Amino acid sequence: MVKSLPKFLLVLSALMATQWGQADNHAAMPAYGGVEVYACDFAEGKDINDLMKVARKWDKWAKKNHSKPYAGHVLTPFFSAGSDAGVYWVGFSNSFSDQGIVLGEWLEKGDDLQQEFDSVIPCKSHSQLAWVRIRDVAEAPLSTGVVDFAGCSLLPGATQEKIAAADVKMNEFLDRVGITARIYRWYPMQGNSPDGLDFYQASWYDSLAGKGSDNDLYVRNGGVQLEDKLYDSMVKCFGGPSALYTAVGGSK
Repeated sequence: MVKSLPKFLLVLSALMATQWGQADNHAAMPAYGGVEVYACDFAEGKDINDLMKVARKWDKWAKKNHSKPYAGHVLTPFFSAGSDAGVYWVGFSNSFSDQGIVLGEWLEKGDDLQQEFDSVIPCKSHSQLAWVRIRDVAEAPLSTGVVDFAGCSLLPGATQEKIAAADVKMNEFLDRVGITARIYRWYPMQGNSPDGLDFYQASWYDSLAGKGSDNDLYVRNGGVQLEDKLYDSMVKCFGGPSALYTAVGGSK
């Protein structure tokens, strides 16, 4: 029965056990919530401008109809070795209960807008993931920028306790050298391809220039060597695609 649980629930159980087992060290549960991802292609004759017109209608609808917070984003491939889709809709919720409520409200009241979306970006998959915050020191909400993805697998002997300890050291380094990237891990739950990956790591930047600056700071200050030292025995990651993102609203 346990083996059938989504990987994230096993991760969450391990993190909770770590927290309870190390109460004297003030171990803290990381922030987490729900992600939904639609992978879509533009209909013939449609483009990003058509999608944004519908997204603006959706934002007005969401502010009126959502009873829980929800943040919608449009992602378009930028650095890619051949994307599976031409555009992605990514929606974030602060918890799984919030996500379930908002999805139910959309199913109940959003049919007309769904048809408008379908006429612009017919979608071929809809998946659920869990986000876990690893690092986010910025105060302003995401607006536009670029996000880098990496696909990661855990190696034998890796534990969430060891990875969390490595994350603390890495965050201390990132603070010290002035890197501003927001780093999250996405754990597959429902509707995802069985590719064997344990999680996706998403690094969010407010611009391509910001991404470049952070990358230079990382390399020049020994970030690659530190990453190898902290994670090489526990996690194997492969650099994936990058996407440009635009926040399109949705919060109540």
